[in-house]
Amino acid sequence: MQQDAVLAAIMRLGASAQGVFRGADAVAAGATRKQLGRLVAAGVVERVLPDTFRIQAVPRSAAQALRAALLWAGPNAAAAGRSAGEVYELEGVRARWPEITVPRAFGGRSDDVVIHRLGDPASMPRRHRGFRVTSPECTVTMLAHLLDAEALETACEDARRRKLTSVAALERYVDRYGARGRRGVAPLRRLLRELDPVHPSRSVLEVKARGILVAHGLTGFERELPLGWNGRTYRFDFAFVRERVILETNGRRWHDDAADYERDNEKWSVPGRHGFRLVLATWEKVTRRPGGFVAELRAALAARRSGSPSAP
Repeated sequence: MQQDAVLAAIMRLGASAQGVFRGADAVAAGATRKQLGRLVAAGVVERVLPDTFRIQAVPRSAAQALRAALLWAGPNAAAAGRSAGEVYELEGVRARWPEITVPRAFGGRSDDVVIHRLGDPASMPRRHRGFRVTSPECTVTMLAHLLDAEALETACEDARRRKLTSVAALERYVDRYGARGRRGVAPLRRLLRELDPVHPSRSVLEVKARGILVAHGLTGFERELPLGWNGRTYRFDFAFVRERVILETNGRRWHDDAADYERDNEKWSVPGRHGFRLVLATWEKVTRRPGGFVAELRAALAARRSGSPSAP
């Protein structure tokens, strides 16, 4: 095969794989190992993993690196851990290196790939965005070992919001595959006990606010309390029903235009009509002044418990 034909074959191989290909596939397409070597020497392609190459003209990306790792590890490999989180586009999840799970018999090693060994029944592999990837339930369980508590909750709630999984599905997964000592199972079980089984947090700000409430022992709240007015039903983030106090997160991302502002003002007037005191938790309060935010909420709760006529 002429060198031009070899290059065309390689381009075809890389077209559907973010610009990466296996040497064995290039040979099967008619190239020789010597011709591949010439392309490497000329800087046309680059060897990134054993018998796995990238076309230099294609820009590097996390997706390309993951594709190369999966090609190298073979058809039974799947994106896992942080890389699986990226495939599912879970909020806040980024992989510094490709992370994959492989059959236990796989003997390959690389300093450029994080390798997990998990059998197919537990990894529950599927196709998503063109990648073979662990199931959302397996992915969240692995992330429970890899991320801190807040980052895990953020990713888990994002998966729930987008209906990739649910509390019930996660519980079933850890009941079935959460073998004693498996990393990630204990922190995930702990998180699932704390989450509202029906209503996932709608933002990072809600996750942060919930974490602060729990850390300060303020756990007697109901999530997504429905209150109606003028034929519409509004849901409120954290409701301390006995004390008639509502804590509502108020992040800028939800209030970018005038229509949002008007809807918010209409919504925020509803709690008072039902006898609730409204406390707003802004990004500034939650992230920079959490002590003041907690003190404000405690004061509102205490005033309502005392029945003080001067309760705010």
